[in-house]
Amino acid sequence: MAQSALIARSAAFASSLTEFQTGSRAIRSLSFAPLPATRRSLQSPSLRTVALFGTKTPKKTTGSKTTVTKKKERVEDGIFGTSGGIGFTKQNELFVGRVAMLGFAASILGEAITGKGTLAQFDLETGLPLNETEPLLLFFILFTLLGAIGALGDRGKFVDDPVEPTGLDRAVIAPGKGLKSALGLKEGGPTFGFTKANELFVGRMAQLGIAFSIIGEVITGKGTLAQLNIETGVPINEIEPLVLFWVLFFFVAAINPGTGKFIVDEDDE
Repeated sequence: MAQSALIARSAAFASSLTEFQTGSRAIRSLSFAPLPATRRSLQSPSLRTVALFGTKTPKKTTGSKTTVTKKKERVEDGIFGTSGGIGFTKQNELFVGRVAMLGFAASILGEAITGKGTLAQFDLETGLPLNETEPLLLFFILFTLLGAIGALGDRGKFVDDPVEPTGLDRAVIAPGKGLKSALGLKEGGPTFGFTKANELFVGRMAQLGIAFSIIGEVITGKGTLAQLNIETGVPINEIEPLVLFWVLFFFVAAINPGTGKFIVDEDDE
């Protein structure tokens, strides 16, 4: 009797333990089961973020291209500039400078041989005050001075010629070339490396030299060489070597075309 009661209790305890384990498994499966896809897709209500220091958003550019027109630059690189002149270009000034170099060389050579100054060779009266000088001569002096300092207008800019090859490319003589190429000189153009910008400078110096020598001759009655105490009126083989050098230098510089060119703006032409 007692044994049957004990067996019944143990059986009841075993059944209750089995029910407890089954319930705990069910609870565990519910608590750790992954959320359904519909639940995970739900998002928390959106919150708007406000920045304390706002940043500028870049503007959207349209596909159309905007054409930018470049303003043409005016060349004003002289002492007085383009606005201070009367339309003279550097190419015109170069021509005047060449004439001045030829005139200066011829007047110096004539004075060295004849002993007469530049004005005396034209039988013009000298040794006078400036206010009694011929008006045409005063105009020539003023024109020469203004042209020498670029006050008559100096539009234009110097552009050098393209750079020639150096090294082995220059040492190799192409077939059909002449003697100048064999000596390493330019086949075409001037023999010396004198540019038009250098020639313009020498022309301006010649203009200044003519102007001041004429002013000195008008006042003192002495020519250019006599003002420098150089002996004049001698045969050409007895002329000072330095005088001959300057005569030859101005003569060659006047007739030898320099390299490069002067260009002006299209609006100024």
